[in-house]
Amino acid sequence: MINRFFIAAFLIITLNGCNNKSSNNILETNTSKDSIPMFSYSEMKEAEMKLIDTLEAKYGNPKEDFEIDMLNDELIEFVINEPLTLDYPFDSLQSRGFADIVTSEDGNLRFYCWDDRSGGTCISWRSICQYRSGDKVYTYKGDIRNLKDNPQKEEGYIDCSISNIKTIYTKSDSPIYLVDTYIRFSSKWGNQSIEAIKIEDDKLVAVPIFVDRKEEYDNINSGSKEYIAMCSRGFNYTIADWYFRANKGEGWAWLFRYDDKTNTLYLPLTDYDQRLSDRYSLYRFDGEKLCYIGDDGGFWLHPSIRDFNFLELVLETKDYIARVDRMADSTYRYVSWKNKATMADTPDIILHNGIYNEESGDYSFKHGEYEYIVNENTGLVVKNKNKIILSQKRDFD
Repeated sequence: MINRFFIAAFLIITLNGCNNKSSNNILETNTSKDSIPMFSYSEMKEAEMKLIDTLEAKYGNPKEDFEIDMLNDELIEFVINEPLTLDYPFDSLQSRGFADIVTSEDGNLRFYCWDDRSGGTCISWRSICQYRSGDKVYTYKGDIRNLKDNPQKEEGYIDCSISNIKTIYTKSDSPIYLVDTYIRFSSKWGNQSIEAIKIEDDKLVAVPIFVDRKEEYDNINSGSKEYIAMCSRGFNYTIADWYFRANKGEGWAWLFRYDDKTNTLYLPLTDYDQRLSDRYSLYRFDGEKLCYIGDDGGFWLHPSIRDFNFLELVLETKDYIARVDRMADSTYRYVSWKNKATMADTPDIILHNGIYNEESGDYSFKHGEYEYIVNENTGLVVKNKNKIILSQKRDFD
């Protein structure tokens, strides 16, 4: 049986399943419980390494060589024709840079995504989706962002990457998958969205789960008022400034976080310039819908500092975490912790009524005879009677 994997990896044979695609772009593999072959981990690992050898011979090192568009047809064929790939981790394939793989918590939904290297700073992603319905495994190459308007429409590949899949369960214990998609238009602009999907009747189906911002409309037929339920939520934003403002990229982990304790999804808010604010719209899951309940700071912040308008800067030095927020009255607030703490811990210092010097880039805060100065480039300085008593550079490691 192991030769089957080698054949799939090298594409020596023509696979009838690929040449006879259904019109809705779903490809089924024969995976009933009685027919699933049982392979050892070592056999799967050997097949993976054979596949990597084939990809490297064709495309080179994906982290260094950019001359040939990386279509990964060999990987696609392998996934389409080997249902066992849905449960195999492909650690080596990912570490070599040939694909990023994201799998749902229940193991029934998976995306393989990679940069095909043809788009430059406007990244051109390719992807294939794999999912399990009952005893069978299917693959799908369409764009999940279009499932509502064009269910299972064939696209060839999608131009977004899948960052994460959060699985939530309805009152009837049915899984709904919140799929985090990412698009990069350029080195400056990006887009992320959450797409709510489920597996139903052997297909991927968009789920109208978001009840948006308490906006009601009149139902002409019944005269009643109802909430508008949507299948996705997303936003455009500027990339580089968020990286530097949110502690060298730490802020990427704050986008679309789900609080399991309160069953609440945090959707990022941006300002008029599409800069991420570190404020969030909260959608609470009631077992059927994600209903908007208001805006707030992240649940990963200490409750005492969640009330602000805009994150100006958070940085780390050798010994401290320093955070500066713009408040509703356009003044600035300084918050700091010793470096072994997190922003969820009680702050050591909170100072208000700070000022910003546009020329120097300094945020300064007075506290009696002390002055605290935070700068995006230089770090943290503390003065006493205008004498520097602490100066620590920002940690860029």
